[in-house]
Amino acid sequence: MSLISHLYRGELGAWCVERFTGSKEVAGRISAETRNRDAVRPADGVEKRHWSHVNRAFSIRMAVLVQAAPPYAALLGLVSTGLVSRDWAHCQAARYPTHAELSPTERRRALDLRPVTDGWTDVGPGSAFVPDPYYHENYQAEPMLADLFDRMRAYFAAHASPGRLGSEKGLSRLCSLLAAFAYAYRNDYLDEPLFRLFRNGVPTVEQLHTAAIDDATTDELVALTRRLDESGALAELRRLAGDPPPGQPLGYAGPTFLHHWTGNDLVITGPAGGTLIDVHTAIATNKTATSRLWVWKLLTSAWLDKADSYQLRSVGLYFARQGALVTWPVDELADILLEGGDRDAARDEFRTLVEQLRTRERPIRVPAPLKPGRHTIAVTAVVTNDRGWVLVARRRDTGLWKVPGGVLGVDEPIPTGIRRLVEEETGVVVEPERLTGVYQDVGSGTVALVFRAHIVDGEPASTETSSEVGWWPADRVATELGQVIAVNVRDALAGQAAVRVHNGDRLLPKRASDPAWRG
Repeated sequence: MSLISHLYRGELGAWCVERFTGSKEVAGRISAETRNRDAVRPADGVEKRHWSHVNRAFSIRMAVLVQAAPPYAALLGLVSTGLVSRDWAHCQAARYPTHAELSPTERRRALDLRPVTDGWTDVGPGSAFVPDPYYHENYQAEPMLADLFDRMRAYFAAHASPGRLGSEKGLSRLCSLLAAFAYAYRNDYLDEPLFRLFRNGVPTVEQLHTAAIDDATTDELVALTRRLDESGALAELRRLAGDPPPGQPLGYAGPTFLHHWTGNDLVITGPAGGTLIDVHTAIATNKTATSRLWVWKLLTSAWLDKADSYQLRSVGLYFARQGALVTWPVDELADILLEGGDRDAARDEFRTLVEQLRTRERPIRVPAPLKPGRHTIAVTAVVTNDRGWVLVARRRDTGLWKVPGGVLGVDEPIPTGIRRLVEEETGVVVEPERLTGVYQDVGSGTVALVFRAHIVDGEPASTETSSEVGWWPADRVATELGQVIAVNVRDALAGQAAVRVHNGDRLLPKRASDPAWRG
């Protein structure tokens, strides 16, 4: 789980609710500073995914305005799909102006190195595995993608000077393409239409570019960039950066803390120190529940920069549709949220809790040793209510939410194991209906069988195993329980019998040469 997941539903969110009692005051300021501003709106009838796509694309455009740095998330997304090797991604990152002066040894790890105020910080790899490629071992898409990135770098160099606007229509299209790649970094790339082009071979650069072009999206991104300039927000960013000469960076793009556990959009650096900024393209900015999460993430991210790598002295939110930049000094924001509480003690307490959570999660990602030639069999039950919501439980030992299920006992019949595990975790008796998927975890050597099931007796309640039990909509399961569980549930709800391979964290790409994957 990432920082934002813990803030939304985990222990860090509960901690913030308890300690940040002044959140309503901060949310009120956000509402006041964005109220009565005409918002840039999308065309009528856009799909739900349009909103998040525009947010990613415009955040990338903002990053290009600040620094000529690699598109970190886009490169990591391509690695995650298996279309390219990690070595290829490092090579591409090393070709950006920010990384051009790295030594030959450092260039081989360029994607893991980020410039900071006093040199470089090593954020470590974005994922713990290198997945199987789409096309055997030779990554056939790499030459085409290398050509694409060469063209993009040249275009950005010619038309996107740091701190200045440029050929925004063309830049918007490229940022939209990078946003599609970036989606795969922390999401199921099977949901991104652009990757369908790779199912039957390697597309051309022109085909990729054409697939990424949506005139309505392009026009919306151009309008957001104009709003940035016309509102005076771009001038304010330059002021925060000390009004550097044309072409000089305003700060740092894509600051990352704790080995990708949390990431933000921008750091603007200037005489008064660094300002950590997150970019949002939401229209509704008057919802306290949402605003407080934005601010909690900002402040706690600043707290997690324990080495003071970016010399953060203030934080801010840029609301792109309204053209409003809202900032606070870090200590002042902490004082408001804590309503006068001891900010140093709160910061140290938060950092300690983070380390506890990260330590608790690490063993879950480490594959368990297996006896040679053996696999563990697990079963999972996807149970829904009359609203179509999925039954989930929060384990007492780890504090993590899950779909009920577990390891099958030796010689235990599969239906018996399903009934036992679901009752232990949720207090209800279920009857398995049908098998909806077989999932092989090549990291731990586990084969999981997922079944649809229905309740025949009892009501969901906490048990000795689970501290909480509840019903979640499928989109929340997909957001908070990770890619593998999200796909398990999606397959079950679709009623299809799927066979998939993963490494414990993410699905591994299907190989075109494997007959089992065809069709």
